[in-house]
Amino acid sequence: MMSSTIQNISVHGGTGGPGGPGGNAGTGGGGGQGEGPHVTMVSESGVVNHMTFHNASVAFKDEVKTKNRKMCPLPVPSFTGRQEILDEIHQYFVQDLGSRKVFVLHGLGGSGKSQLAFKFVQQAQTSKRFSETYFVDATSEQTAESDLKLLPPATSEETAQEGLHWLASQQTEWLLVLDNADDPKLDISKFFPPSTSGNILITTRNPELCIHGADYKVSDMTLDDAKNLLLKLAKKKAIGDDKEQVAITIVKELHCFALAVTQAGGYIHACSSLNKYLELYKSSRDNLLQRAEVQGQGQYGLAVYATWDLSYQKLSAGSRTFLHICSQLHHQNIREEMFQKAALSEEELENPELQAIVNEMLTAIGGANQNWNSFIFLEIARELQSYSLIGQNIVDASYNVHPLIQYWSGTTISKGDMSKIVFTMIGLSVPWRFKLKDYTYRHSLIYHITQLFGRCKCDLDTYVADGIALVLFEAGHHEKAEVLRVAIVKRRKEELGNEHPDTLKAMANLAQTYHQQGRWSDAESLEVAVLEASKRVLGNEHPDTLKAMANLAQTYHQQGRWSDAESLEVAVLEARKRVLGSEHPDTLTSMASLAATYHQQGRWVAAESLNVAVFEASKRVLGSEHPGTLRVMANLAVTYHQQGRWSDAEGLEVARVRLGLGLGLGLGLGLGLGLGLGLGFRVRV
Repeated sequence: MMSSTIQNISVHGGTGGPGGPGGNAGTGGGGGQGEGPHVTMVSESGVVNHMTFHNASVAFKDEVKTKNRKMCPLPVPSFTGRQEILDEIHQYFVQDLGSRKVFVLHGLGGSGKSQLAFKFVQQAQTSKRFSETYFVDATSEQTAESDLKLLPPATSEETAQEGLHWLASQQTEWLLVLDNADDPKLDISKFFPPSTSGNILITTRNPELCIHGADYKVSDMTLDDAKNLLLKLAKKKAIGDDKEQVAITIVKELHCFALAVTQAGGYIHACSSLNKYLELYKSSRDNLLQRAEVQGQGQYGLAVYATWDLSYQKLSAGSRTFLHICSQLHHQNIREEMFQKAALSEEELENPELQAIVNEMLTAIGGANQNWNSFIFLEIARELQSYSLIGQNIVDASYNVHPLIQYWSGTTISKGDMSKIVFTMIGLSVPWRFKLKDYTYRHSLIYHITQLFGRCKCDLDTYVADGIALVLFEAGHHEKAEVLRVAIVKRRKEELGNEHPDTLKAMANLAQTYHQQGRWSDAESLEVAVLEASKRVLGNEHPDTLKAMANLAQTYHQQGRWSDAESLEVAVLEARKRVLGSEHPDTLTSMASLAATYHQQGRWVAAESLNVAVFEASKRVLGSEHPGTLRVMANLAVTYHQQGRWSDAEGLEVARVRLGLGLGLGLGLGLGLGLGLGLGFRVRV
């Protein structure tokens, strides 16, 4: 075998030995054994080596084989920063000399894992940390075995196992680099030399390989490193502060992702300016990330999207579907619970075609039609994690996906309005119950909902829109909730009529949205209409009629119309005690509201009496950490405060804050007055 750099090889015999002494009548004896053949290798640059040996065939083969052994590539010339990662790898390999050490660099394709490995090898060669470095392309079993065959001398059998055994026999501090071990089906451990010594550095997209040793997750570059890399590649010298700020803006848009920054720098150098690139990126992001025109960057010449396409082609159908869904969500806090609740929902959508698509996609990732299989979902998540296309937060078992992966996966979608499909799934998952776990779950959806809201806020199934509006309302996004609730009222009136119970519920929800925005006149107008219609259609003591009466009382309360508020609240409280019982959540809401009115009238003793009763009942019925209980606790603390009972007030407030902070309620001293438990105003349309 020959190295591709060798142009000419000449082999010629050595000089024969001197002849024996001549006899009286004859010639001298035969010549002695020669020196052996001379081998001269000539490369493009001239003579590479000139040597003399006796066993020409073996030594020649060994020399050529050694030159064919794959060398570890150099890092790209533009390699920038990341010294803290290099230092961590170095510190690991200088410990416990003589024992086997394995270090795994894992992360998303294009994050810079291989370049970090190459840079580490370069630095280690300078410091002479390792006696020899051996490089193996672990892209597949075939490439790995091919490289391993070249490790031992020519006298050995040419097999991968022989190469591993030979390396294991070397009593030196060697380093074996296993690069691009991305295939989840590949057992990387079969390429470890069978010894208790030696050093192995692995680069992979598969975090499961971390079980073999120490590891580092290679993610985004630091902002400073990313900026410096961009400017180095763009070759924009002597730039001012304004240009540097543009560079920072660009790398932020690219999420400081190594391959994306590398491509941007090359593009800017070739045909653009910093400002022009930023403008192009905002209008043509996908086109730019699909380009691959960076010269002299080795593997970094591959486009960002093309890098991930390689993994995408290997994914199962379910994993592709889940990736498409994730492309529409916020990049963090993606939970199995969202899809499980949607699959278990008994609600039928108004659009049968949309229902079929939603069911098809939910089935692909775990189930639909009131069925769910967690095993299927977890296997899909595991497959995506094995390519580092998603990550997992082990603390709360939620998943996350890099924003650039979201952009890319969005380009692989063939279905229609994916935003609407995913928004529908979220809406189907919203529970219409008001226990602590329900509030907590709805709170977890807010970032996904705000992410999707601008894309399809008005073209939603009524039930879905109602659930989305509830989440927005509870999170304080009242203007967004209003947009949905106005549309729901309009649709209900058109489809069901002005006095249908579902229309009245929709009007009540919209009125509460106005209430929370301080639009008392708008709220009052709707609430009066709802109350009068409810009395006619449902009767004076129907639960929905009593809710309408309580809502109007709250609006009077906020307007300072204490007498009007009190008369309605007393009537509601007495009716709810008769119809629902003394400890029903709606009854407790009425007690809290009446207590708040007494408070505003300066009737401290009456307010305290009601608040104490509500507080004790709420703890029994709802639990100590329920948002409604915490609001009542705040109300009681304010009542104590107004009476000068500082110690009692402080004790309650400290307890409330300690409990409430974990829920992100943000309640302060006195907030919650006039809102009661907040249970009587949330009705499903």
